Amino acid sequence: MTKATIAIAALVLTLVVSNLWWAYRMFDSGITQTYARASQEATSEALSQTLAILPIVVKAGVTRNEIVSAARIPNDHTEPYEKEGYVWVGQLGLKFNPGGQFEKAIAGPEGPAQ
Repeated sequence: MTKATIAIAALVLTLVVSNLWWAYRMFDSGITQTYARASQEATSEALSQTLAILPIVVKAGVTRNEIVSAARIPNDHTEPYEKEGYVWVGQLGLKFNPGGQFEKAIAGPEGPAQ
């Protein structure tokens, strides 16, 4: 093998490795952006729900059904469900006392136990 052949082979190998590294970086960046977008959408949904229930929660004598209805997002056909003492409506967990009075809200079904 001549020096020129060795140099060309080394450059080709360097180019292939470089292209593989760039392909990996692009793939990883795409996945990261997808997760970031999903997180942003969930946070935006929780904020919208919270802002929707604020005017209702501050009123005296508001029922549990009124608060849950206000938290529902238009065009969302999922039903609220109860889990671990919270009524989950989308990204918002609403806690009510045994008398049906609102106590607190937490964000995200996987949110920290509070």
